[in-house]
Amino acid sequence: MAVLLFVIGGAAGLIGDHSHVVTGTTEYLPSSRIVPYIWSSPLYFPILVGSAAVFLAELRLLLPAPRTTVTVRQGVAGMAAVLGSYVVTAMLHTAPVVPLTTLICAFAVLTYCALGDTPAILCGLAIALIGPAVEIGIAAAGHFRYAPGSDGLFGVAPWLVPLYFAFGVVAALFGEIAASARRPAE
Repeated sequence: MAVLLFVIGGAAGLIGDHSHVVTGTTEYLPSSRIVPYIWSSPLYFPILVGSAAVFLAELRLLLPAPRTTVTVRQGVAGMAAVLGSYVVTAMLHTAPVVPLTTLICAFAVLTYCALGDTPAILCGLAIALIGPAVEIGIAAAGHFRYAPGSDGLFGVAPWLVPLYFAFGVVAALFGEIAASARRPAE
């Protein structure tokens, strides 16, 4: 199940990142060409996203009271919500940062309220801190940059924080779905 979650996370990340590249939200710089590319992204990108999805799913299972009633349908809805938010940031990256960040915050809250539980908040908060920090480091290393106006958080976009939060909530949900699938029928 971890391999499937890794592939789903990596594939969704590639779709979102491609959306950012083709709209000019992000630009990979020549120094990023030291690694092979998949579609529009350096090889490390889907590996990082897929690994984060697995880590967050496992983290959720270590936290209290994983739910056993969550469904694959909810997981698909969560993935659509996060991927849709990702694409919205690509399409609206030239919008003023406060309204766009507020919109992505609203999407993240809706995702949590519809699909998350209290422990999922910890998964969301963890990746909302770690994800942007990793991107800040990669941008500072000169591998990519965000478009002007989308780079106000130490060189990356402020709306990354709520986008990563929603990703964490949904990855936690996928952990619960996987755990439920492993349980024998009663």
